[in-house]
Amino acid sequence: MGPLPLLHVTDAEFIALVVQRFYAKASGDVLIGYHFRRIPDFETHLPRIYAFWEIQLLGQTSIPLAGPLDVVNAHVPLKIHTGEVGRWVRLFEETLDQEARGERMEFVTSWKAKVAHFQKVFLASPRLFQHS
Repeated sequence: MGPLPLLHVTDAEFIALVVQRFYAKASGDVLIGYHFRRIPDFETHLPRIYAFWEIQLLGQTSIPLAGPLDVVNAHVPLKIHTGEVGRWVRLFEETLDQEARGERMEFVTSWKAKVAHFQKVFLASPRLFQHS
């Protein structure tokens, strides 16, 4: 897949497209893909993920949410391992790098900073890794 077209794509649409590309890549990944493949009907979770990133990057979302977004606790049932957080970050940054050009460069740079922030949040959350 090539870069996303820039013309007439809103920031919210860009977020959704990047998230879709990332999860398409991540679900097939040898190290972390099993997490996504074992979630029944993962596609139904995508709007919530779009909303999360819209809030982080745009300060708001137009996507109706049922309940708060508690990103750390939402991942506890997945029983992730600390190294898997790094793999998620690497794949997400690769996806962002594929789309970083022109008018989206600054937006992608801000997104990468948010990804780095959440990597720290996840790694500082021992509840996520109690099963290890």
